[in-house]
Amino acid sequence: MEIQVLYEDSDTIVINKPVEVVVNRASSVKEYTVQDWMEDRHPEIFKSVTDKLYRERSGVCHRLDKETSGCLMLAKNVDALRYYLTLFKDRKITKEYVALVHGRVEPTEGDVILPLRRSIFDRERFQVHYEGKRAVTGWKVISRFIYPGHEHWKDSLSFLRVFLKTGRTHQIRVHLSFLGWPIFSDYRYLNSKFGREDRKFLSHHFLHAAFLSFKNFQGEEIKVEAPLPDDCQGFLNTLQIEV
Repeated sequence: MEIQVLYEDSDTIVINKPVEVVVNRASSVKEYTVQDWMEDRHPEIFKSVTDKLYRERSGVCHRLDKETSGCLMLAKNVDALRYYLTLFKDRKITKEYVALVHGRVEPTEGDVILPLRRSIFDRERFQVHYEGKRAVTGWKVISRFIYPGHEHWKDSLSFLRVFLKTGRTHQIRVHLSFLGWPIFSDYRYLNSKFGREDRKFLSHHFLHAAFLSFKNFQGEEIKVEAPLPDDCQGFLNTLQIEV
């Protein structure tokens, strides 16, 4: 598997995770994962390390959904893993995404603060619910596009920069869908009819972890950017910008 390394030092790797690659191993996962890639790339680490947490995670510091591409951090030793896990827990790592969504997003920037929990009807989905955990997502419109034939969404698509201020599962996808701006080609949180139509143009949801900023294990400030997948950029290039 070819995976682009965006940043690397003696303790840290940040990769540009491809679409359709699963991060963590599980009994239900049969394909090659990021964990497998890490162990194949650094067999010397896994010959000597005995720490249970590190071996369970293979150095993976956080996760991205299977269809989400972009910046993903891995630690090359036990101490670095525990350090980065603490930074993530304390919200000291900045994560920014880009997303293409249905609708003309207004206002051009804002925050949504709505609690999330797992759906009681479908264990693979999450929902806004008063009993859920606090979740905060910010957005800023980068550009808007004309998308004829979708009157329900004012014949528009909006390209957003999204700021993840908490780290709940499916947070961005659920929040944007709840606001009436579902992510393009999101099979789980988009009406199935429109989801099928979207997948004629893009085979996965348009959500990309574009930017990661953190202080590395040596205390240096690091900023990493991940380019969009070719199919996402190609689809954007076909759209007519709203003037």
